[in-house]
Amino acid sequence: MRHGSTRVVAFPAVGVDGRPQTQTGLLHVPHAPAREGGRPVVVYGHMTTGGGPRSAPSGGAPGHPEWRRMSQGDALCDGLLERGVAVLRPDYEGIGGPGIHPYLIGSSLAASMNAMMRARGDFGADLGSDWVLAGHSEGAVAALWAAAAAEPDPQARLRAVAAFAPVTRLDLTIRWALRMPIAVPALGVTSALIGLMLRGAATVDERVAALVAEDGLSAVARDRWHDLDELCLTELSQSASWGGVAPAAIGGPRGAELFAALFEVFRRNDVARLPAPRVPVRVDAALFDEVAPAVLTRRLVRRGTRRPVRRGWGRPRDVESHWWPTHHSGIMQPRFAPSDAADWIAARLDLAAGRSSERTA
Repeated sequence: MRHGSTRVVAFPAVGVDGRPQTQTGLLHVPHAPAREGGRPVVVYGHMTTGGGPRSAPSGGAPGHPEWRRMSQGDALCDGLLERGVAVLRPDYEGIGGPGIHPYLIGSSLAASMNAMMRARGDFGADLGSDWVLAGHSEGAVAALWAAAAAEPDPQARLRAVAAFAPVTRLDLTIRWALRMPIAVPALGVTSALIGLMLRGAATVDERVAALVAEDGLSAVARDRWHDLDELCLTELSQSASWGGVAPAAIGGPRGAELFAALFEVFRRNDVARLPAPRVPVRVDAALFDEVAPAVLTRRLVRRGTRRPVRRGWGRPRDVESHWWPTHHSGIMQPRFAPSDAADWIAARLDLAAGRSSERTA
């Protein structure tokens, strides 16, 4: 990072099974001095990198096969450092901690985000209590779920949420993918993501776990099951792993039951079903998003801008959206969302517009 220092930190958290564990993540501290009361904080959730320790962004470096996704949020994080904001980046349960990664399970993602903020006083970086939740893709799900959870401690003041390309209605996306009868090399990531979804759902749903253990998976998918804990997403997407399995070939004799159970887990974890955030929300979305299609994101934003209802989130003017002419990963490239979003976040943290470090003195 050009505008701050970076180190790996560990912090206490609670796993999806309710047991205490230690997780890891990255701490970015601005070069600028802290303001009175401590540096404001953004807790940033990363996009999908895989499901095991090899996929932890805190252990990544140039040359790692997953480095592109691991570093996808660097432009935003460096922009925040330039504006005097410290950044915490958890690896998530099962990636920077023990057990299996509960992929796209909102409660687990939220627990990692909130636990890292709760532990800020242990990092020795003069971190304050004003903070914003942010994240890209899976990390956007993490940010929105964390916002819906209780505050990490009475002193923390959550100011806003910035969600970049949040994924929603995955049942629709996967139903389309399951029609693909052959493995297409360029789309190998689709099968890999479906594998991670099944692995994650099995950590919280007994029905999914039982079907995986019985006849829910095909023989070829079963042979690659343990790859999900050992390989990063790029490696999982190769033909020697899940990328060599057509989506339609993942299910076994009871595949229809398995995917029906998976879709029910999706429904329970969909961000559109969350209670209303108590803070302003910014959604940055891509017009040509292959993972979070624009039509589904627009539907999510519309829910957030309606009048208050019993279910759904947001109140009028609490949710704003920004659309960029790019794809799912491209939204975090410097020329698209990061600079504008960093200014928006800084304003919610009561930092003056612009990039002068004097405002944090």
